[in-house]
Amino acid sequence: MLVLITLLGSSPRPHQVDQAFNQARLAVSYGSYRDAIMRLSTILNYFPGRSDLWELAGRYALQYGDFRSAISYFEQASQTGNLSLPARIYLGDAEMLAGDLPSAITNWENALRASNPSPDLYARLARAYQMQGDYPAAIIALKALVKLQPTDAQYLYQLGLLLTAEDPSAAVAYLLNAAQIDPDFAQPAGIIQQNLNTARLADNPAYLHLESGRSLASLNHWDLALRAFQQATQIRPDYAEAWAYLGEAFQHLGNEQNAAYSPTTESNIREAKLALEKALALNPDSISANTFMAIYWQRQNRDDLALVYLHKAADLAPSNAALEAELGNTLASLGNLNAAYSYYQRAVDLAPRDPAYWRSLASFSVKYEYQVHQVALPAARQAVLINPQDPASLDVMGQVFTLLNDRLSAQRFLQRALHIDPGFAPARLHLGLVLLIEGDTSHARQQLSLAHSLAGTNSSVADQAQRLLQQYFP
Repeated sequence: MLVLITLLGSSPRPHQVDQAFNQARLAVSYGSYRDAIMRLSTILNYFPGRSDLWELAGRYALQYGDFRSAISYFEQASQTGNLSLPARIYLGDAEMLAGDLPSAITNWENALRASNPSPDLYARLARAYQMQGDYPAAIIALKALVKLQPTDAQYLYQLGLLLTAEDPSAAVAYLLNAAQIDPDFAQPAGIIQQNLNTARLADNPAYLHLESGRSLASLNHWDLALRAFQQATQIRPDYAEAWAYLGEAFQHLGNEQNAAYSPTTESNIREAKLALEKALALNPDSISANTFMAIYWQRQNRDDLALVYLHKAADLAPSNAALEAELGNTLASLGNLNAAYSYYQRAVDLAPRDPAYWRSLASFSVKYEYQVHQVALPAARQAVLINPQDPASLDVMGQVFTLLNDRLSAQRFLQRALHIDPGFAPARLHLGLVLLIEGDTSHARQQLSLAHSLAGTNSSVADQAQRLLQQYFP
């Protein structure tokens, strides 16, 4: 509120202005920016030529979330005087939030030309360029930002990620620098560095971009991964693997950490199918292309078509346990439980020391109540024996005992899972179910609420917890 005091100064004012001033100050102190704007409008009736007051109204409207009004106030300020640099930045924020990204970029670029280098401007431009898909421009902005703030690990890391997609040979230095400043970046930087170093040995630029994209995808940066895969297909248009991964990347847009950048649309789904068809046309025996096409059809709820491509991929890679388990999953969804069981069993035969496949077998048995005592119980036990500290395996064992009506054992394994990882949402959900069955509604509600909050959005665990909460605790 000191801003408003400073702007008005101490010169004589009409009573209405004093009253509006006091009311605006009180509204801001309570965070009521809508009321503050209304009071400020009264003041502006007496001082219509004060661009600083129009700027302040724009800031309040922006904080209130009325982006269109904020733009109008900032534009009014520019008509009565030159906008200050902070106001130019806020105007761009309002334009971007209102959905007018090109105007925001133009405004920030003009502000950059009219002022000294500003980290705030470069940071906003880098993000806006990335949202627009203009990665070279985003890299230029981030390099300028890193020059101004060379010890900011977040900007170094973001620049490294962008370069991984655009110019992999230049990426590692920035990533390692970020990791040295902030150890939180050490693991992702290490993953990218290892993959890029290995890919360089092949002396194949298309392969280098493919591995860059795979690294970015593994870190859930699908918008950048897509760019890397596109680079690979441009370098080698006949590269089936790159087209296959490009098809997969199109389907993840909107689901990654930077979801606002590139939401999944029907157009992206069509592009995904075209890329996968291109991959298969180039190489019908590509394991990646067949696998990703199968996943594509699963997402379209066409498990019958997915099965065709899964069989082809499994024939091409007969020792791949993941494909055998996926065949089991798809056959189970189609209702062929006996065949599904045989594929799950094949997966554990191929990878007997991997608890993930024993869990898949047990989970299949639990989900479809298929020979639970004969199949799920020994499979879950084996998963726990391989890794007694794995909360996922302990959780599956808890589910098995729940289905076998041994609720005491179920609680014991679920509580063990949560002792190892208190944030493991599935175990919270399944413990909540057991407590509901036991009639302990207060503790059941607590566990289900925790499961919902820990699982986050777009999660089957969150959905199940929400349904149970609505059903039993309306």
